[in-house]
Amino acid sequence: MRVRVPADVDMADHIFAGLTARQLAILGGHALFLALLFGVLGERVPLPLLGAIALPVACIGLLWATTSAEGTTWERMALSALRHLGRPRKRVLAPEGIPDAPSWVGDVPSLAPIEFPVHDASPDGHVDLGEEGAAAICRASSVNFALRSETEQRALVEGFARLLHALEEPVQFLVRSNRVDLRGLVGAIDEAAGGLAHPALEAAAREHAAFLRSIGSRRDALSRQVLVCFREPGGGDESASGLGHRVEEAGALLRGIGVRLARQEGAEIAALLASAADPEAQPPHEGAGTSFGVVEGT
Repeated sequence: MRVRVPADVDMADHIFAGLTARQLAILGGHALFLALLFGVLGERVPLPLLGAIALPVACIGLLWATTSAEGTTWERMALSALRHLGRPRKRVLAPEGIPDAPSWVGDVPSLAPIEFPVHDASPDGHVDLGEEGAAAICRASSVNFALRSETEQRALVEGFARLLHALEEPVQFLVRSNRVDLRGLVGAIDEAAGGLAHPALEAAAREHAAFLRSIGSRRDALSRQVLVCFREPGGGDESASGLGHRVEEAGALLRGIGVRLARQEGAEIAALLASAADPEAQPPHEGAGTSFGVVEGT
């Protein structure tokens, strides 16, 4: 006997009429409110006016129960907004805390230290998150799904499904687009073009360098980056060993569909976190044209 096991084991159970317990609670609460409203105002307010009052309440209940904001619930979004409004707007790098300002300074804006979860990044790619455990950040190559045949696309989907079914802990997939400076790549092509064996190859190389130079002059060039982040609770050698095993297992499954997974090391993680903290910073010349990057124009 074959039993289909759902991949999303955290999905809420449907209790009645395809609705979850949360949805039933929201709709039931709004229905109870409308019933109380009718009991209190039913004989005092004309029916059209009462319907005009009840209609927005019913619409709010339906939207609250049946829609979500970017994959989360509206109540979680509201709680996050309240927490955000209650925190200081300005944050500074002060791991040892912020001392009290002298009385003669006057009004000082509310400050708070930056809450940066990363404590350290080891040379082997072990990211220390303190009490939150540890993480491993891997860089993945990409495949062009649209240009594959229907059979190849089905094989890619099945291969990625095998990876998802093999996961025992949460994994984050992140796709980033970074501005890239093509001058270093163009200079390298121009320098190597003169040593090619055939004049036609040299002409093709210089033409390609001119094309890249025109892209850089006309628009921002972007490097697409696909990251896979593994996280392990706890700490110590056991956490590092568990992360290494999970990275190797995921890499073996992804190799079957033509995707390479490379674990980032300490210096690479530091550069990655720096670019994430300051996206507007100019990219270094050495960063142009990596093996995993896909150059695009905007």
